[in-house]
This record gives sequence, structure tokens and C-alpha cells, in this order.
Amino acid sequence: MQEKLMKITKKQKTGLILCAIVILAIYVAFTVYFGLFMSNAREQSFLDHKNRMDITKVEVKYPPQKPNFNEVKVGSYLENIHNVSIADSTFSADLYIWFSWLGNKDLNPGETFQVIGGKMDSKELSSEHYLDDGNNYQRYKITVTLDKVFDTTRFSLEDHMLNIYIEDKKNDGGALNYVVDDNSAISSRVKIPGYRVTNFQNVVKPHEYKSTFSSPNANGLNRVFSQYAIAISMNRTDWSFYFKIFFPYLLSVALGLIVLWTKPDLIDARTGLGGASFFGVVANAYVVNSLVPANGGTFGLLDILTLSSLISVFLIVVASILSYNFYRRQEKPELSMVFDKVVFFSITVGYLLLSLILPFCTYLNT
Repeated sequence: MQEKLMKITKKQKTGLILCAIVILAIYVAFTVYFGLFMSNAREQSFLDHKNRMDITKVEVKYPPQKPNFNEVKVGSYLENIHNVSIADSTFSADLYIWFSWLGNKDLNPGETFQVIGGKMDSKELSSEHYLDDGNNYQRYKITVTLDKVFDTTRFSLEDHMLNIYIEDKKNDGGALNYVVDDNSAISSRVKIPGYRVTNFQNVVKPHEYKSTFSSPNANGLNRVFSQYAIAISMNRTDWSFYFKIFFPYLLSVALGLIVLWTKPDLIDARTGLGGASFFGVVANAYVVNSLVPANGGTFGLLDILTLSSLISVFLIVVASILSYNFYRRQEKPELSMVFDKVVFFSITVGYLLLSLILPFCTYLNT
């Protein structure tokens, strides 16, 4: 290698240095831009989850209380989360939910509650008490399946908040308000494959529908109901899933880089391996994109990995053609071989830099 460098002119050395700078600049620019993009997405996700359960952010107010107004204390015990499917935008949960109130036992809030944004797969009354002093209590065990639009921008290193919303389907906020029972909790047995549960919250807040439902007693106002909201926060356990996705991309790019160590005049073999690398990246992109909604329309971490890998393979193929030109047509074999090594190390360093910095900008370690 030292002998080959000695045979290269000063002008050629300058060209090689500029080539390395340009390639590295491309990857540095990608790293900075997409690193900031992922970091902003992470912070926005954190704020969205925080605001979703912050009752001080709710501007809606309950309607005036009606003569038959009741307060009902509501609580829950989350027993299990299962069938979390990002691709299908759904998840299911098993939980106990209970209601306690004073006064009229015929209020029966356990009969009139509903799940918003999903369906109740099963509902079983497990306990009820109606005492002479006016204290009433009902507890149900339910299984629900909820629709959930998962944010896949940071998929493979993302965090999510699963929400279960409960409302009374008969009485609006003027007739019935929920109050949180502080005895609500989540079972320590709740496990979600690939994630760890980081927080459990439950709040009550007014929920406004953008319609009067043409109700004769709405007085021209949009209907507002008392909503009991449960939140389960979950975060990726570690980087292992990211590396499972990244490793095939790395192998495809590595296969392309190998050609830069072959003889420059083997142009057919070089472009052939480059094509194989290209289709390896595309095939892996097809597989990993099946893990997220097909019509999600979100540009994210998976797309960055695909884009950076395709650009790397493209640069390798272009370098192979230029190297062949130096070797065969310009008859500068020393320049050709040194050029191959410069491109090899520049792409290797740049690609690894981007691929390893991105997780730090993406992952929310809570």
C-alpha cells in the first residue's frame, strides 16, 4: 500500500482526500439531520403522552348539573395486556373495573358504561353490594379490544401509551361525573413482549363530542360526558430489536463493500455483487415494513436505515465503475487500488457512524 501511495501524484492525493471528505460529509449531514429528526420525534412523543393524561390541559367544562346529578367513584385493576399488534393497530386488555356511589341504587353505572374507541369482548359482574346506609358497589371483569394508532416514526426503539377510555352511554356530564378511586392499580404480572411497562395512570376528564346529537335537552350545546381514562406507558426493553432489524442491512452493505477489495478489472463481479447488495436491502426493507401499518405514511427510523443502506450501495457501485476507469482506461492501477481503499474506509466509517448515533437520538430510556 505504501508503494502504491508513492506512485500517486500530489494532485491525485488531493483528489482522494476530497473524495473521502465528500463521502464523510454526506454521512455526517445525514447523521445530524436525521439525528435531530429522531430526537424531536422522541421529545414530541413524550409531550403527547404527558398532555394526554394532564387534566389541566383540558379546556372543556362540564354542563350545568341536573337535579338528578350523581358522582360515581370508579377504579380499575389491570390484569393483563395481550395481542398488542402495531401492524393491525389494536391491543386487548383484561381488567377489573368497579363503581361505588351513594344514594339511588337504580343508577346502575355498571350497566350503562361503555368502552370508547373499541369493543367489549366480555363483561362479567363479579360482585355487587347495595347497603342500607346508601353505599352501593359494583365490580365487573371485562375484556376489551381497542383501536390504537401507533406512532411508528421511531419503530424498533419507540415508546407507546396504551389508553382505555370508559364513559357512561346514558348519562352526560350534567347527570353523572366519575371520580377516580385511588385504589386503582396494575398487576405486576402484566408483560408485553419486547417492551417494559413504565407507568400506570388513571384520570377523569370531560370529553366533548363535536355535536349536540340533536338531543332536545342539549340546549344547542355539544354533548359532554365524564370520561375515565386509563394509561399504560411502555418502552422498548433495550436496543436488541433495533439490531435485529439493522443486522441484515449491515450485511447487505458489507457484501457491497467486499467488492472494493477485489481486482478493479473484475467489473462484472463488482457490479453483480453491488446489485445483490441492492436487492438485499430492498428485500429486508420489505420484511421490516410488514411489521408496521402498510398505510402508515410516516417517514421514520426504518426508512432512514433503508435510505442510508441504498445510498451506501449506490456509492459502492459508482466507485467500482470509477475504479475500473482508472485501472483499465486511464491505466493507473495504483490510483485505482488506493481509490478503492479510500472509498471503502470512508463508507464504512460514515455508515457505522450514522447507524450507531441514530439509536442514541431515538431511544427514550425511562
